[in-house]
Amino acid sequence: MRRVSARVALRNMTAYYDAASTGGRTGSWRKSRGDANAAGGRRARLSFISRDMVRNNPIATGVVQTIVSHTVGKGIMPKLENIKDDALLKAGKERLERFLKSHAIDWRGRETLAGLQRLVDAAIVTDGEVLVILHPGANGSYPKLEVLEIDHLDDAAFRAGTEGGYVQDGIEYDADGHRVAYHLFDEHPGAQGWIAWKGRAVSRRVPAQFVLHLYRQDRPGQERGVSWFAPVALPLQDLADYEDAQLVRQKIAACFTVFRHTTNKNDQVPATLSPGAIVDVSGEDGYEFASPPGVDGYDEFTRGQLRRIAKGMGITYEACSGDLSKVNFSSAKMGRMEMDRNVESWQWLILIAQFLAPLGRLFLQSWALEPAFLHRAEEILAANVDWVPPARILIDPAKEIPPLVEEVRAGLNSRQRAVTSLGRDPDQIHQEQVEDQKQADTDGLIYDSDGRYHAKPAPPVAGEKQELENNE
Repeated sequence: MRRVSARVALRNMTAYYDAASTGGRTGSWRKSRGDANAAGGRRARLSFISRDMVRNNPIATGVVQTIVSHTVGKGIMPKLENIKDDALLKAGKERLERFLKSHAIDWRGRETLAGLQRLVDAAIVTDGEVLVILHPGANGSYPKLEVLEIDHLDDAAFRAGTEGGYVQDGIEYDADGHRVAYHLFDEHPGAQGWIAWKGRAVSRRVPAQFVLHLYRQDRPGQERGVSWFAPVALPLQDLADYEDAQLVRQKIAACFTVFRHTTNKNDQVPATLSPGAIVDVSGEDGYEFASPPGVDGYDEFTRGQLRRIAKGMGITYEACSGDLSKVNFSSAKMGRMEMDRNVESWQWLILIAQFLAPLGRLFLQSWALEPAFLHRAEEILAANVDWVPPARILIDPAKEIPPLVEEVRAGLNSRQRAVTSLGRDPDQIHQEQVEDQKQADTDGLIYDSDGRYHAKPAPPVAGEKQELENNE
């Protein structure tokens, strides 16, 4: 009795959570104490499954295209900041155009920086991670970038290193857990023919300073990325199987158009059926038209699955399905607000923080090492390369632009920040406005967009009101 009383007292003292109970409704949960890197070989399997879905499932293909188009668009463009000297700023912009905005940045010479961003982002969504190799330039020239699928990483490399370091999943760490190198195959392990044997057997060590490993970190201590399709792979497959089953059902039903009842039935049953076929069956003479089965609940089930997939991937149902039949401005606005938050986090926390910001620093270092600018190296290294995401598509400009204008007029926002929120470069717009104004004044033209001719004077501030009245 004392033991029973003690158990009851202990249970009453302990916080109880229904979700932490065992059996019953919680029996299907898979509880794991594994750390953020316990995925192991299943990470690669998820990547292969995701690639297959992107190749063959139009919904998966559309999801990747939507995420990449909203995150990268025409490209996240660089903008030089913190350079006061106009001549130096002009020289920097020329080098930005020649290096970061041209095909010169691609190791293979095929893509611009925007094209490499699209490759990187699509690989992150599909595989969960991607590698970017930095190839140093010769004779002080700017480095080039090579985008590699994560398959190039020798994830079978596990060993203890010297001085407390170790290699795990193909990544080499020092005693403090900092990355010092990557073990990479020269050729893709899935390459065909003789090229597969060229660099597949043994990986080589590449110092970490020449490798950018991009992925979304979902848990503390996570060293590798996981495909974004992991939580929605089964719903995607279920939806594909369901649509195939419904399609086969309708095809079979369409083949049985007319049943001809006859006492002189031919025992030769046709081996195949085709739409519009007339099939003889035994019975009294006459005809019977088939009633193909309907597809009950198809729309409800499909919409439900697509909503789950869209939510799991962080995009709107409309962007996932292309179904705009039940959307209005308010619902589209609410859905886009949540999606825009996700897009901003993908832009700033993954692409810009892990990929473009290091590239910007590398650009400034390469520029400062040019012989003609060595005497201004300190000024160049003190500059900054900012990044402007692509223009955000407005759902209804007539309703979305006026609030931005009012924020700027009320002093709650700056013009530069308002322009940047639309995905445009405020410096470029300012320069173009100056050029437009000069050209219009030279030619004697007055446009309605020129506020100098119809803008109202600003009201006096409180401290000057009394003085103005006295002067009057």
